[in-house]
Amino acid sequence: MKPVRPHPYLIHLLVACLLLFAAAMTAHAQGRADPPSRVGRLNHAEGAVAFAPAGDNEWIDAARNRPLVRGDKLWTDKGSRAEVQVGSSALRLDGSTHVEILALDDQTAQLSVSQGTVYLRVRSLPEGENYEIDTPNLAYRAAYPGDYRIDVDAARGTTRVTIHSGTGTVYGDGGQVLALGGGQQVMFRDKTLAQVGAQESPPQDNFDRWAADRNRREDQSISARYVPREVVGYQELDANGQWSQDAAHGVVWTPRTVPANWAPYRNGRWEWIAPWGWTWIDEAPWGFAPFHYGRWTQISSRWVWVPGRIGLKPVYAPALVAFIGGSGAGWKSALGPGRSGVTWFPLAPGEPWIPAHAASPVYMSNVNRDLTMLPNAAYAFQRNPDALSALAAEDFHRGKPGRAGWMQVAANMLTSAQIVPPPAMPQRGTAQAPHAVATRATPPPPVDVRPVVAAATPAAVREQVQAQAQALQKSQAQARIDADAKQQAQAKIDAQVRADAQAKADAQVKADAQARLAAQAATQRQVQEQQRVQQVRQQAQAEAKTRSETVARRAESAKREQAAQHEQTARRVEAAKREQLAERESQARRAETARRADQARRRDELAKRDLARKEQIGKQQLLAKRAEKQRAEQQARKAEQAKRDAAARREEQQRRDLHDQHVAQARKAADQEVQALRETRARREEALAKREAQEREQAQREAELRQQQALAEQWRRDRAAWEQQQRDRGRGRPDLREVDRRNRSPESRGYPIIGQPMS
Repeated sequence: MKPVRPHPYLIHLLVACLLLFAAAMTAHAQGRADPPSRVGRLNHAEGAVAFAPAGDNEWIDAARNRPLVRGDKLWTDKGSRAEVQVGSSALRLDGSTHVEILALDDQTAQLSVSQGTVYLRVRSLPEGENYEIDTPNLAYRAAYPGDYRIDVDAARGTTRVTIHSGTGTVYGDGGQVLALGGGQQVMFRDKTLAQVGAQESPPQDNFDRWAADRNRREDQSISARYVPREVVGYQELDANGQWSQDAAHGVVWTPRTVPANWAPYRNGRWEWIAPWGWTWIDEAPWGFAPFHYGRWTQISSRWVWVPGRIGLKPVYAPALVAFIGGSGAGWKSALGPGRSGVTWFPLAPGEPWIPAHAASPVYMSNVNRDLTMLPNAAYAFQRNPDALSALAAEDFHRGKPGRAGWMQVAANMLTSAQIVPPPAMPQRGTAQAPHAVATRATPPPPVDVRPVVAAATPAAVREQVQAQAQALQKSQAQARIDADAKQQAQAKIDAQVRADAQAKADAQVKADAQARLAAQAATQRQVQEQQRVQQVRQQAQAEAKTRSETVARRAESAKREQAAQHEQTARRVEAAKREQLAERESQARRAETARRADQARRRDELAKRDLARKEQIGKQQLLAKRAEKQRAEQQARKAEQAKRDAAARREEQQRRDLHDQHVAQARKAADQEVQALRETRARREEALAKREAQEREQAQREAELRQQQALAEQWRRDRAAWEQQQRDRGRGRPDLREVDRRNRSPESRGYPIIGQPMS
């Protein structure tokens, strides 16, 4: 009786459940929170952009595909610009701008701007999420989606907030709050929200126009139709690949050009980034979204990316791969004699990703949202040499790029390959990775300023902010009502013209919609037929593996029948296309007939309107004379009122000029006081330095004197001992030669003399 072997699907599912349970128990035991589900990315860079990772003050050239996390810093050199994507929002940096990420998780995106200019576009802001910009003067928090600009002048100590669209709240260091709405621009000097100047609807400069152009490109992205905008790096997919529909996997994306022998997760490097661990950083410009979301598979020997059911809030993963290895000397030499390495392969659709870090079951469910296990569930690429990538262990830990040094795993070792955990965390002091080169940009030294951070809003402050926001919304609503009233008069004049144009457009749209529906129905029928053909082909292939040679010949006959059915389907599709073309031409002819009838009707209506207009002109001429007389009287009254207003404006301008003079005098006096304080401080520091030098010189002289005194004391003790020895020996009858030898002076016997070196 043959032993019963478990199905591969059950083994695979059991391993996944055990790993999920172990990760959940580890997270519970350690009490650690789940890692954030989103990160930032440098989407675009113009010029020199420098980057300093969290906990490191050494600046390097910024890499576009390295994820940006809490603690990372960016610097754009003079004349440079950059764009950072965080979720669906975009942060644009002008030249000479310093930005640090203070917090970045599922609910909060908090950035610190110590100097420079940033343009923030918040596309969506769900309830409970905060987007905050902190500066040395204030903290700005967006209340609604919109476009916001923050200018920080570190030399003058000011911050200017511009609201192009949307609303937000400004917070001071002492709890002060101020709500701002669209079209406002306010400059603040200190941390108490002291306003220096305000302006309505400020003009745009080159940076605003550059940011608006980036907004338009983002709005026109083709990839946003297939993946949520929260997928970081989706914009790069437009120009570097093509979207298509697959019967088995749904929407897929195929890269346009890849190197020879390319496979996912091969041309790039590994870097340890907390809290996720080993993170893949691809070298392709599009290599962010396809390597941190979704899965990879092969269709007709070509690699395609399958986004799957990512969801409205996609969860970031450091690298959707699995690592393999084995035990024994044979596996250790699989990469070559005497070499050990790290081997991995991409996960296919339906295969779960098991993180190396501690995570809760909720996190595991979210990150594996597209987990639909297939009946033949073994890892699809575990034993596929073309999908495996390997690096020497030393190169892996040093972050060496894999394109130049990746190795082929011996084919005879793949049968014993097993899924293993990722490599351990690198030890401190590991040699610096070769990609960490010095940057061309030279960031200024850090300024010791404490940015203002918006604290938790108390009830009184929330009521104040709500009252300000309601008043702001009322004023904006009234302005919109006035503008609408002005537009209604013009709208009535153009209503008839637009109605005629709309009728024609509606007829054309209706015809196009019918054509699209017909094309969609034909495409759907073709897809269904292809799915049926694919299912039949798969069934034939499965039977061919288990049946005899006779069944194989039947399968071959079935394939020929399937080919005939496919040709018949193609002919049906071609006939449907011809029918659609004929229907479209018929609809065009009917639309042309309707258009001509409509033109004849409009000519009759225009003739009637001309007759009525002539009668109306006579009445209007009489009314015009009366109106002219009334206008002359109104103009006279307006001229008198204008004179009074001009006099009032001149008085107001004189008062403003006098106030500006007082302010300038006060600033000049303050600058003089600051200069005097600086000079006094410099003199004090110089005197303190001289006093410290004199004290050091005196201490040195005292140390030398103590050393000389110690030497003299030692010599006196030696002299007394010698004299005592001579007296003791003089009591006997020593030999004269012995006496002469012993009566020599201490100096001749080697005792030191003060001020002279020993012989």
